[in-house]
Amino acid sequence: MKKVCISLLTILSLVAGVTLANAAKNTNDNFTVRFRENTLVVASTGMEEARIYSMQGKLLQKEQGKFVEFPLERGTYRLYAKVNGNTVTRRIELR
Repeated sequence: MKKVCISLLTILSLVAGVTLANAAKNTNDNFTVRFRENTLVVASTGMEEARIYSMQGKLLQKEQGKFVEFPLERGTYRLYAKVNGNTVTRRIELR
């Protein structure tokens, strides 16, 4: 009986570990944010859309796809990207 309980516990912990690893792997899916001159480049294989907001909450631009570019001037912005059904948020500061 003790061996059966230990075996079941081992199997359950392995299944839980694999499930958590898959969930962690799929959250950002190679989400990258880079600058090229005065352009913010956002890319991810699982990205559905990306939005850039001013710090006052005004939507400046919304783009769909796996690769988007936002021309920016100096200032601070909020980036929201929908990647694999999850919303990823970044604070962007261009000096």
